[in-house]
Amino acid sequence: MNWFGMAVHNVPNASDFYNKILGFSFEENEALGEWRYFQTRGMVFEMFQAHPNRIAVSAWGIGQAYRPVISVHDLSATVALLKDQGIPFSHTTSELGAEIEIAGPEGIRWSLIENLEIDTDWAHPVIWGIELKAANLIAQKNFYTHILGMTIDHETDQTILLKQQNAEARVLIQSGGTSIETRLVGEKPAFYYPIWISYETDNIKGMNAWLQEQHVKILHSITYHNDWFGTDIIIADTDGNAIQVVQYGKAVDE
Repeated sequence: MNWFGMAVHNVPNASDFYNKILGFSFEENEALGEWRYFQTRGMVFEMFQAHPNRIAVSAWGIGQAYRPVISVHDLSATVALLKDQGIPFSHTTSELGAEIEIAGPEGIRWSLIENLEIDTDWAHPVIWGIELKAANLIAQKNFYTHILGMTIDHETDQTILLKQQNAEARVLIQSGGTSIETRLVGEKPAFYYPIWISYETDNIKGMNAWLQEQHVKILHSITYHNDWFGTDIIIADTDGNAIQVVQYGKAVDE
């Protein structure tokens, strides 16, 4: 897992929030349509124009299964910054410790945690990883470990912290989510979801065969993309959340 995408109905408005209010730096190329590439660390964050019928977000775990996590050096200083900017937030706790949740445009939620070992740089924020609210905790645990190859770092009866080899980004699965009806219509099914995540492979053909052998739900079959020079498959986890599996820089034979 190295990347997450966000689908919003109003890209300029949302990018103003992350750029002008929070301070994230970004690149854009309108030749590719409504799109932003933010200069984050830890995980790549890209924003896209959502499908008109994108799933509505009510909360993290209700319409939004994945919640990106930003690491900050000083949580108290971050609270002061949010107050100065007039950004609503709430306090919570998890296996990660004390957290703050904020809601960006269109109600999409983020979590912020304290990490004294990093320097806060809002132009290039550190994305710790992803929190996932699961309707079926055990099924999701099996999916992310058996299908996607993550390993268990820590586990309780309500939460599972997953890590991956040679990568910093992690996934914290928590119980209490809702499942989503998978959507197969269109060439870009991930754009029906507010947040989706991506796993990189160096053998997309082999991964495609493996996913089919394991009877994983395929939202969009293996496809080469000339505009960004990569081959991907869009799949769904056991709760119906969209995931990209991708190999960069190599086409495949149809």
